[in-house]
Amino acid sequence: MKKIPRQVKLAIKLILSIAFFSVLLSFVQGNELLALLSQINWGFFMLSFAVTLIMVGASCAKWKIILDLKKKISYLELFRVYLVGYFFSNILPSTVGGDVVRSYYAGKLIDNQSFSAVSVFVERFSGIFLLFFLVIVAPLLRPDLYQSPYIFLPACAGAVFSLITIWVWKARNPFKLPDKIAHLFFRFLHRIATVPGCSFVNAGAEFLEKLYFGIIERLKKLRQELDLAISAVRQDKLFLWRLIYLTVLFYVLTWINVYTSYRAFNVHVDFIAVCALVPAAMLVAHLPVTLLGNLGYFESVFVFYFLLVGVGGAESLAMGLLLRLKMLTMGTAGYIVYLTYKQKYEVDLEIGARDENIEKS
Repeated sequence: MKKIPRQVKLAIKLILSIAFFSVLLSFVQGNELLALLSQINWGFFMLSFAVTLIMVGASCAKWKIILDLKKKISYLELFRVYLVGYFFSNILPSTVGGDVVRSYYAGKLIDNQSFSAVSVFVERFSGIFLLFFLVIVAPLLRPDLYQSPYIFLPACAGAVFSLITIWVWKARNPFKLPDKIAHLFFRFLHRIATVPGCSFVNAGAEFLEKLYFGIIERLKKLRQELDLAISAVRQDKLFLWRLIYLTVLFYVLTWINVYTSYRAFNVHVDFIAVCALVPAAMLVAHLPVTLLGNLGYFESVFVFYFLLVGVGGAESLAMGLLLRLKMLTMGTAGYIVYLTYKQKYEVDLEIGARDENIEKS
């Protein structure tokens, strides 16, 4: 099966971005949105920007304590690198992800690309794992929300992903049983394909096989990275607690970020409802569907989820657009820093990413 060309993927994501915004605007009357945008509470507006800056700073601080296990780097220097990664992740329509860029530049700073890649993995994965947990438990603040499949299903997905992660990490040979079951299943499908009139099953079987082995390869890589991460963590007993503290702080700040972004338009939202909804919305909103940090899709998800607690579409769209503005602002700052780094390290980042993968394997 041929891979979809890069240009086609970008075109599809661009079309999806336009489609999501078109649907959003069809549900929101323009005069309602304009009225909200014209009544900005500048105190909360500036506070919301400050919260975003602190969020990025907390994530960078978490990354720094990981890198410090190998080599001390100044926080300001690392913050600059983090902003460059933010630019690639949220603004540039590129196949080079922000994590790859951060890993490459941090590897230059500590002279160790392998450990730099591990540090980015630990920083990112710790946040994802806590998000799985919050998706499950945060709706307990509003238990009635579990009645909605849009809360219940992400909670189930969070539980499944958490169990899979723990299994992959803890089990001695976690892939033995799945491989055996998959082998029997695919053999069964291929036997069905030999029956007259059922040859079409072959194509489906080949697709499922490719999908399964792709997932298994990713899980094997996850197992290797978890082992590397744990060995790094064991170098400092207090490290784990600092990691947990900064990860929890980040998610508390995400709640405050959404709340202050609503208040920036004089929209009063129950803070408990924000805490209950945001983890599920974040999990769904970060599926890689559209371009530029999920432009259009990200805003649509927040509009949809806050409708569950009676917040109007125009109010949530205004809030989502402010979140987008803050992403663009941080990304623009990252672009300015990137221009400096591009001159300092003249190298193709895709080549750097390939070298990193070779070094890790």
